[in-house]
Amino acid sequence: MLAAGDVVHSEYCICFCDWQVVWIGRATGIIPMRRCVTACFAVVKRRFRFVITFTAKCIALACAVCRMFIGTRIILLYAVTFLLVLPVLFHDVRHSAFYFHMNKTALKELMNKANSQRILQARNYFALLNSTGFAGQHIVYSNSSSKEAITVALSIITVSRNRHYIDDYEPWYLTQSAWKLHSLLGKWRLRNQNIHVHLSICNVDPATDTYQEVQSLSKFMPVFTRFNETHFSLVNTLEKEKQDYVYCLNKSLQVHRDADYVFLVEDDALPTDDVFNVLQYVTHMHTEQSFVRGEFNSKPSDVAFVKFYHPERLLNFFSLQPERLSELFSYAALLSTLLTIAYAVACGLTTGNVDACWRKLFLYSLIVVLACGRSGISEWRRVASPLFYSYTPAPSCCTPAMLFPRRAAIHTVNYLNSSTCTSNFGKDSALDNMLVDTRMRAYLVQPSTFTHIGVYSSLREKIVDPLMV
Repeated sequence: MLAAGDVVHSEYCICFCDWQVVWIGRATGIIPMRRCVTACFAVVKRRFRFVITFTAKCIALACAVCRMFIGTRIILLYAVTFLLVLPVLFHDVRHSAFYFHMNKTALKELMNKANSQRILQARNYFALLNSTGFAGQHIVYSNSSSKEAITVALSIITVSRNRHYIDDYEPWYLTQSAWKLHSLLGKWRLRNQNIHVHLSICNVDPATDTYQEVQSLSKFMPVFTRFNETHFSLVNTLEKEKQDYVYCLNKSLQVHRDADYVFLVEDDALPTDDVFNVLQYVTHMHTEQSFVRGEFNSKPSDVAFVKFYHPERLLNFFSLQPERLSELFSYAALLSTLLTIAYAVACGLTTGNVDACWRKLFLYSLIVVLACGRSGISEWRRVASPLFYSYTPAPSCCTPAMLFPRRAAIHTVNYLNSSTCTSNFGKDSALDNMLVDTRMRAYLVQPSTFTHIGVYSSLREKIVDPLMV
């Protein structure tokens, strides 16, 4: 190490400082190290002063341009909105521009913690049922006094997860979905007479004897089992998944011959508290009769199925679905109108300035709506559930929660039996082909009435990306 008073014996003393080379000395002398260090500091100081001055000038120029074309008040509005208000309100809203993306490991741990809390609630619920004598008694969710009631066969499709192939964590997804549906039905049936729901479990796990989770829940609801003993499937994984789905759909039709609908729910789909209110609303307003432009029409015969879940990441504004862009502009127009009214009341506006103000605020509102994301904004519909829920044509992909009218369920069983799934062709793709071939229609209820909690994938036999769940 060289001290401050040391000298440098060199032909050239070169200091590399902030992309500049300071040449100190010549070949003819001996240069003190202190001069070299002082020169380096001087270069850094000049460079730092230049960067600060240049940045300040750029900011001043940008502000001047903004004042010229937008105005100081608009600048303040954008700054407060996008740097303060929206980051606070939407930092934990998935698929918004302000979502705080923690690393995948931390997110997985957070999801497992929430999962463990739900498992504890579910076990306490079933333990209470067991202690009060409900074990062994399958509750009938119906009311015989209502002769025109709709009957729905609700079946939870289940297969075991993990089994310590990945890690030591037990997700117990079936226990959670069964608890939530069973408890919601118990409360909902007391105030409802228009719909009957028969809850059951459809076990398609190949290792039937060792699937303890199903065996413990069989005390509280009926269980249909596809395999009587351990089964080793030689077909493609996606083909087996399709065959499992067909089995559960067909078994529900056979067991519940009076069912008007079959509702298939995958075991890692957790229902929201209003799921049965939405189910009743959809059947009475859209599938039993068609409510269009304020008028009721006859029961539609071309409805293949209704989806009650679609991944949030696929529900953004930019899509081929025709209603998405109209929603975007409608939200922006409504917000800009409200802001214009508020500004006119607070600050005063002349008649001639209203249009100009509205156009500026419309652009602002458009950016706000896009930044917040469609999924986050659609949550307002839950305020008046299910009246404000939308009912639109269903996009492709994903089958965690689907409602089939009985006639369409029979067609679906026959069609899927005639189709073969391969590595790049799953049952949801087969259902898309069925819609084209049979000229039937599918619909989606939004916002979703189920949450996908399946981090441990039974199809891929691995932990999926938590950001994609």
